[in-house]
Amino acid sequence: MCVAEDQANIDSYKFHHIDTSKCVQCQDFSCEEACFRGIYEVINKQTTPKCIVVQDREDRCVKCHICTTTCKYRAITID
Repeated sequence: MCVAEDQANIDSYKFHHIDTSKCVQCQDFSCEEACFRGIYEVINKQTTPKCIVVQDREDRCVKCHICTTTCKYRAITID
């Protein structure tokens, strides 16, 4: 897993880690569209975007890493 400079900006789930400071710059929300399992949701799209893992969906992840390569800010990491 990549180590972020400021761990305070990392939202950690079971095995997904999202650097929310990078989400703020996002305008295309590719993580939502790329994940065919519907694991990600971007909240506050009009103001301060933040990617989250939808509750009770993380176990559906097959760790295909499409989300990690689609995010141009590299905000998502998977263990």
